[in-house]
Amino acid sequence: MLLASLATIAFVALACTNNALSDVPELEQQAYSLNQAIMCPVCPGESIDQSQNPLAVQMRAIVIDKLSTGWSDQQIKDFFVERYGPSVLLAPPTAGLGLAAWIVPPATILGAVIALLLALRWMRRSQAPEAAPDGERSALTMGERKEYFQRIEAALDLEEEPDGTA
Repeated sequence: MLLASLATIAFVALACTNNALSDVPELEQQAYSLNQAIMCPVCPGESIDQSQNPLAVQMRAIVIDKLSTGWSDQQIKDFFVERYGPSVLLAPPTAGLGLAAWIVPPATILGAVIALLLALRWMRRSQAPEAAPDGERSALTMGERKEYFQRIEAALDLEEEPDGTA
């Protein structure tokens, strides 16, 4: 009963929700996307979408203005790069020296995984038992095993005290 009630409540909640982006005009969706891609020059590490700095507010207004006059996303990004430099974009450039920011991290992770696999393989080989000289078996023979157990039993008998307690 409780499970059915919870399922009904969840279904009603999902049915009442609405895709938020379907109600937002395309111009505002495009502006939102651009605002997330452009960094606030005053606030380190924050996009103009996140920042409440007056400069970020002005930059958001410029984005809306440029989009409403027909500028493309790339033209708007170039506009801000021209004024604030390439560091105004949150994503590093995919050409020139900026390409290293896209290549180095995955290459480093791949190298670390390969090094880990090689280290594990080396550790597994170094822990493997050495082969007996002249091709002899390294396992105990029945006689050696019997002698080993007799020695263990004798050692255990010595540990017992005369009154029979250990």
